[in-house]
Amino acid sequence: MRRALDKARINEGLLLYIPYREMTGQVVRDHAKPHHPLTGHNLTWASGPPITPSDIGTAVFDGGTSYIDSPAADTADLDFTTGDYSIAVWFYYQVTTMSQILIGRYGVDLDGWELYIYDPGLTLNLRHHHSSLAPAPVRSACASGGWSTGAWHFAGISRSGAYPLHYRNGVPLEMIYDPVGGLSDPDSCNRDLVGGCRFTKDANWYSGYKAPLRVWDRGLEGWEFRQLFEMERHWFGV
Repeated sequence: MRRALDKARINEGLLLYIPYREMTGQVVRDHAKPHHPLTGHNLTWASGPPITPSDIGTAVFDGGTSYIDSPAADTADLDFTTGDYSIAVWFYYQVTTMSQILIGRYGVDLDGWELYIYDPGLTLNLRHHHSSLAPAPVRSACASGGWSTGAWHFAGISRSGAYPLHYRNGVPLEMIYDPVGGLSDPDSCNRDLVGGCRFTKDANWYSGYKAPLRVWDRGLEGWEFRQLFEMERHWFGV
């Protein structure tokens, strides 16, 4: 199965692939070739309608204690700076709080990158941190709207240069950039990879369900996000 995964064109440059299919305890596996060690914390699991019509199962994050992480020393290949990268994730979030981290490897106003939901506003945000640019802004971001609670979304983020693009269910979205000149390169970051919580692992908890999450070291094109969406949408009744 992993051999077939490696040979698929869509998986060229795939660094992280978390299917969230274990359905037991705190076992979380990276199926991409690097096989990063991952640890689950207070995860539970769910299957069946209305969350997953096809009964595939998903990880449940409780909005207060659940998260995953991987040590900084084992995730150096996810330390993106000047290069391209992409993220794709299926998510279903349940509550509106200020910020809920989907995935990141970062320190606020210091270094690295993060992907999070921001409410109010129903926005999905990609943010870079670059303290080396002080006294200029030490963070820059882009956002897209329409990410409502209580529904499955397939999010695609493609970063190539200063103007990353967002896709929902394979469709490109209108973007907002802050500053208008686009995102600066994130500073090199030597911190743990986190999913479902702030980099300090004590706030910005994600509340809801997550299914396949992927990260690549290249900028995906729109047709590739569309292909993934069409391949997997039947699992989520979308």
